[in-house]
Amino acid sequence: MKIFFRASMPLLSNASITDNFFAPISGLAESSPFARACPGLSDTACLKLGVTRVLSDASSGRGFLQQIGISIEDCPRHSSFFETLKSKRRLSVLNNVNVRLASLMKPAAEMPDLFKDYALFAADGHWHAAATHDAHIDEKRWAVGHFYAYDMRSEALLHITATEGKKEHDMHALKRAGAEQLRLNIKKGRKVLLVWDRAGIDFRLWHDWKHQNGIYFISRTKENMRLDVIARIPFDQSDELNHGIIADELVSTSQHVSVRRVTYREPVKGEIFEYITTVMDLPPGAIAWLYKRRWEIEKIFDQIKNKFGETKAWASSLNAKSMQATFLCLTRNLTVLFERGLAEQGIEDVAGRKRQESRLQKQVEFTSKLLRPMSTLLTKVLRPLVRSVKLIRWFRVHWFSAAPLRDLLDHLRRLYATL
Repeated sequence: MKIFFRASMPLLSNASITDNFFAPISGLAESSPFARACPGLSDTACLKLGVTRVLSDASSGRGFLQQIGISIEDCPRHSSFFETLKSKRRLSVLNNVNVRLASLMKPAAEMPDLFKDYALFAADGHWHAAATHDAHIDEKRWAVGHFYAYDMRSEALLHITATEGKKEHDMHALKRAGAEQLRLNIKKGRKVLLVWDRAGIDFRLWHDWKHQNGIYFISRTKENMRLDVIARIPFDQSDELNHGIIADELVSTSQHVSVRRVTYREPVKGEIFEYITTVMDLPPGAIAWLYKRRWEIEKIFDQIKNKFGETKAWASSLNAKSMQATFLCLTRNLTVLFERGLAEQGIEDVAGRKRQESRLQKQVEFTSKLLRPMSTLLTKVLRPLVRSVKLIRWFRVHWFSAAPLRDLLDHLRRLYATL
């Protein structure tokens, strides 16, 4: 059965799990500018095979193909599967499909209007162990790193680039990727804001990318960073959004670039944090909140490692490693959309949301007693819940079932009901 709908439409109870799961990308591979007819393994079949591998619990490519061989028609040979991973054209198709899917993903919740001029991304690197047959460099197989961007509005995950050679530094990889790649397919005229950890700091490059490409950064100061205060920036201390802000300053770096430094006291533990940014038109409380939300991409990396079980590179070529990373993005994005469809039918991790709300209420009460009130951004804009491992396990049990979705939902409801 083929289903033609996009990211905002509900699940169909008379279709199988996989028909529903892959429906948001129906037709995207065939309409990609990089598409080509391949009788042995179509581009659509290739995409579904890669996603299925991410969701499987097989520890190797051979094991995966043996595991699914009795469940699908025309299961590719081991050699054909790995040759597919080397194809630059297939990688282009895969990346194009994930980018287009991400553009269709609607915001999970309304972001405050003060961010309307920005596309907001948390970005960072994540590492996989070397592939079994990777060559030794200096008597060692080196892990491969991938840099990802997480859309704070839609929850879409995008692959920026993979590291090359040994352990390539973040900024070296970003320079190589270039400003066009870092704009993440956002149309010109709209600002792109990347929230990165300290490894993403290069003040001269920040300056150039801001003025030439509309790319902005937020990060944290390093311990020995030399910053000279140029001016203090006035801010509205009575605005509840700015609770916890100690100072807002314009500073000069050792590279003679002017940036903004925001000093913030975290209300629960009382820790002091310093943020640096090229953003000048947002309240200081918004800068602190955006960096706090960077933690969401770390949660995604935890899902990749501990729930999808993806800890090791699939193959040795850089192309294959990039395909694996993009398959991880595509699988996660489709999982988010499937969960949203489930929620429309009243099936969701209610216990997880209640735990989050209860934890927040305790924090509000605790900080009020300490006379350190929390920013309204912390109390009114809830962070997305972590993807449940129960859903992943449910996928694995029923993935190849032809049964309609309605016959399998009671099992998922029982899983969500258990602690």
